[in-house]
Amino acid sequence: MLPPIDICHIAQRLDELGEELQRVSDESVEPVEPTPRALLTGLERLLDVLHAADSGSRLDFARQIQQTTGSDPELILEHGLRLIVQLAELAQRLSLPNHALALERLALPLSVWMLRRNCELPHPEPVVNALARLANGLRQPEALVELYGLMNEIMDAIGIERALELETDNPARPWRVLLINRAIVATRTHQPVLMEAAFQTIVEYLPEEAPDFFREGMGQMEALDYPPQAREVMQRYFDLWCSGQRLH
Repeated sequence: MLPPIDICHIAQRLDELGEELQRVSDESVEPVEPTPRALLTGLERLLDVLHAADSGSRLDFARQIQQTTGSDPELILEHGLRLIVQLAELAQRLSLPNHALALERLALPLSVWMLRRNCELPHPEPVVNALARLANGLRQPEALVELYGLMNEIMDAIGIERALELETDNPARPWRVLLINRAIVATRTHQPVLMEAAFQTIVEYLPEEAPDFFREGMGQMEALDYPPQAREVMQRYFDLWCSGQRLH
C-alpha cells in the first residue's frame, strides 16, 4: 500500500513507529546514540514548520520557511530526509527490520509533498531507495500504476536531463536506478502505454543499458507468463535493441 502524500500521515506514522523504537532502545544493554527520541523530536519540529508554512501560495511557502528557519526549503527537505535515514538505520541496529522499512518509505511522501511546493531534491538517494522498496512489495496493478505516477512526478519535477547531469560524480547513480525501476514498474502494470513511455526513456537516456534491460525483460515475459499486450511491447524493443547491429 502506498503512503498518502500528506504531512499529517508522516507525523502519525512517526508516532506509531517511534513508540516501539524508543521502548527497544530503553531496554538495550548498549547505549544508543543518537537516541530515537532526539531524532523523532527533530522530525516532529520540522513537520510542524512545514505544516505551518503551508497556508498560502508556493511563493509564500518558501518565504515562510525562510522566515521561520533561516534556511531554504531544499535544506529543510535534506535535513528531514537525513533524519529519516538515521531513524531507519537505528531501527536496523535495534533489530527492527520492519520498522526500518516503514521509516525508509516515509522519504517518499515527504519528498513528493515538498516537490509539489517547488522544492528541489539535490540528493535523491533516500526517495529512490523508498520507491524501490515499495515497488518490490506491490502486486496489485492499480497500486503499481499509482507508483508509476509518483515516479513520473518526481522525474518531471527535477527534469531527466538535469537529474542525470547531477550523477557525473555519483557512483550510485540514483536517477539511473529510478529510470530502470520505473520501466520495471511499468512492465508489471501490463499497460502498453506506460511501458512504451518508460522504455523510450531508457533508450533515449540510458542507451548503453537498453540491450541488457530488454534481454532480461524478455526472460521475465517467459518466466512469469505476462499477457500478450505486454509481451508485444517487450518483444518489439527486444528485437530492436538485442538483435542485428545493436549487439555490436
